[in-house]
Amino acid sequence: MATTLATEGFRAAPTLDERVYEAALLFGEGRNPSNFSRQNTLMEALTTDDFPKLLGAAFEKEAMTAQKDAVKEYELFALPKNLSDFRPKKLVDLFGNEYFEDVKEGEEYKGGKLAETDVEIRTGKTGKFFNLTWELQLSRDFSDLADFPKVLGNAAVNTENKKVYEVLVGKAGLNTSFFGSVDNKPLTSENLIAAIQALSVKENHRKELVDISTLVLVVGPGLAIQANSILNAEKIVRKVTDGGATTETTESNPFRGQIQLQVSREFVNQNGAATKNTSWALLPGKGTSNPAVVKTGLIGHEAVDIRVKRDQGERVGGGAVAVNEGSIQDDTIHFRGRHVTGAAKGFTEAAYGSKGA
Repeated sequence: MATTLATEGFRAAPTLDERVYEAALLFGEGRNPSNFSRQNTLMEALTTDDFPKLLGAAFEKEAMTAQKDAVKEYELFALPKNLSDFRPKKLVDLFGNEYFEDVKEGEEYKGGKLAETDVEIRTGKTGKFFNLTWELQLSRDFSDLADFPKVLGNAAVNTENKKVYEVLVGKAGLNTSFFGSVDNKPLTSENLIAAIQALSVKENHRKELVDISTLVLVVGPGLAIQANSILNAEKIVRKVTDGGATTETTESNPFRGQIQLQVSREFVNQNGAATKNTSWALLPGKGTSNPAVVKTGLIGHEAVDIRVKRDQGERVGGGAVAVNEGSIQDDTIHFRGRHVTGAAKGFTEAAYGSKGA
């Protein structure tokens, strides 16, 4: 069997990347229960010193791919900021409308400075142990192990989503610490127009009009169809009440192509109020001069980190025991996923929230 393994791609390939690829290929072929030959080769390869390491590297790459592909429910409105360490820091004001000053002939340029804002941001460490049993491997059922990298990659993004939406909502519903006052108007085209008009005259922390050049409508899945209908209809009907008389006018949809829609499950999951399915919010886009949410990470540690616990012991007669043999205590293989992420309130003057009822 050793001679057979010597010809396998995970050993014969000339480069490390190719050996990692070949290890993943063998795992994919060997997990097919009808392919007895490749499954036997996989079982033998798992007992070696090199194959589990190569397969682990393949799993890390797959987890990173899953993390990249997972739906980030905050990308439209949360400003990404990766920090150099875990210490809290003030956000430097790089968002204002600076003006150059006139300079006369031979005159020195006047100095300017970038001020710190009152927005404090930081990032944090998250993670969890995931266990796979030795018995599962012996049963030749590799489905759980095959799904494992995707689970970790998705868990990293799920955590990012959770951190961001915990800034917006909590057990009592929309956070007044973020939105200030929370409205109760349902999601309609008229109420959306009223919300935008109210935001358009507000001032930011620099005493300038807020930047609402890009707005994001955030809703849960229950309002997705209604929100799409409002934003994408060719025409809308506006009702205007003057005294006791109400008139209706049909006009071109002012939202079409102007407001982006973010449908978020976490917006509902993190909302503990009875109105969680009717709540909606308007947030400035992440590229505006007043992003309302900052999503943080750690420089050099953007991807999910996967490790395995080496507590399998040694043979009585000497010799190493492969990690896939499991813990000396309970025969379980312990994997740990870690991801560094966080979120903080940014410039919320251009944020609007309604519980919708």
